[in-house]
Amino acid sequence: MKSNKSSPKTFRQGTKFNLQAGYRIGLIKKGLTYPTSMTFDDQGYIYIGEAGYSYGPAKVEGGGKIKRIDPDGGVTTIASGFDGPLTGVTWHKGYFYAITGSYPGKVFRVDKSGRSKVLIDGLPTGGDHYTSNIIFDSLDRMYFGTGTYTNSAIVGIDNFMMGWLASHSDWHDIPPRDYVLCGKNYRSLNPFNLDEPNTVITGAFHQFGAPSQPGEIVRGKLKANGVIYRANADGTGLEQYANGLRNPFALGFSLEEKLICVDQGYDARGSRPIANAPDPIWQIKRGGWYGFPDYVAGIPVTNPRFKPENEDIPEFVLAEHPPLSGTLLTTIEPHAAAMKFDFSRNPAFGYVGDAFVALFGSLTPMTGKVSNHPGHRIVRVNLKTGTVHEFLAPGAEHDNDHPTIRPIEAKFSPDGKSLYVLDFGKIQVNKAEIIPWSESGTLWHIRRE
Repeated sequence: MKSNKSSPKTFRQGTKFNLQAGYRIGLIKKGLTYPTSMTFDDQGYIYIGEAGYSYGPAKVEGGGKIKRIDPDGGVTTIASGFDGPLTGVTWHKGYFYAITGSYPGKVFRVDKSGRSKVLIDGLPTGGDHYTSNIIFDSLDRMYFGTGTYTNSAIVGIDNFMMGWLASHSDWHDIPPRDYVLCGKNYRSLNPFNLDEPNTVITGAFHQFGAPSQPGEIVRGKLKANGVIYRANADGTGLEQYANGLRNPFALGFSLEEKLICVDQGYDARGSRPIANAPDPIWQIKRGGWYGFPDYVAGIPVTNPRFKPENEDIPEFVLAEHPPLSGTLLTTIEPHAAAMKFDFSRNPAFGYVGDAFVALFGSLTPMTGKVSNHPGHRIVRVNLKTGTVHEFLAPGAEHDNDHPTIRPIEAKFSPDGKSLYVLDFGKIQVNKAEIIPWSESGTLWHIRRE
């Protein structure tokens, strides 16, 4: 497993940010509420997708929104009313393409007057993980991903704390292909009967309280969890391009037109905790399977390195495994929560071909213990060597124990001279709930000096 991290030789220390020397950072807009994505139209105007929802009770009146950042610094709402979370907005050939992660997940085409049309419906989303961004290839085909409902294929009390099990007790991960189960089941505290505590047992790819059987076959479906999809620009021709991922939240094409995916690793939580799982960056192969729920970046979860503290070594839940596919380019440290990324393509900015990746940061203690606070920064990744270099990090003004910067997307301007950093905003986390702060999101841009 490749996991290489280094820092530039020179690093400028600041009050709000530490930034690699030779670059400067400036504020574009503050006061955004749960921003998740950004895009540029043909005239270079900036558009922000605000989710309209975050974990817990954090819903916003009017739902998800697409907003334009005006030249005078004002904001114009282009479209609203999307069932949150709105996880991706992309401008492509005269339209916005937007994707939502509440059940049932949808892909929309939206014009600049705000009129929208549903292109794809019925995506199984809305659990622990949602949908990805949308990207297009040179043949005008769209790609997007769906995450898993659970941490590691078992519905448990952690999903109750995530806010969805109480109202959707029948939800579970839907397999993307036929799987044969081991019949391994897991015992969980029953959150529906806390007055008289009891436990229930649950099997992989089953709803809460439903055990699995040895040799049981769970049938795969087209609309499933942990999948990268491809479709025509009008939404027709939907197909699974790759599957067996946990949360393929960020997709992009390299300068060589290779499909790159940042997946997000397991947490040490729930009924089947898996510790020390990094976020793999894959070069995706069509038809490939990437290991969920029994592998971490190509390594079986039965490896002792994934043993949680005071827990047994994880066991397989699948009796048979498809062959692993694709190329593992590198990994990001556990709990960094790698998010959306973009490739430098202009020598005026530098590092042409490297990926600049937003690291959202952990949701500890809900998602498990960490010795520090990984993430909360932008890293530069050389995908040819697998090396990871720190580029932007919290400065002295931030609380070192609980840094507030939450980058969710790094995106270059159309001319490639500026890197824009979209910060989701402040989040407070305890063992039982996640509390995001409205109007704390920010958009920054970075240029070479």
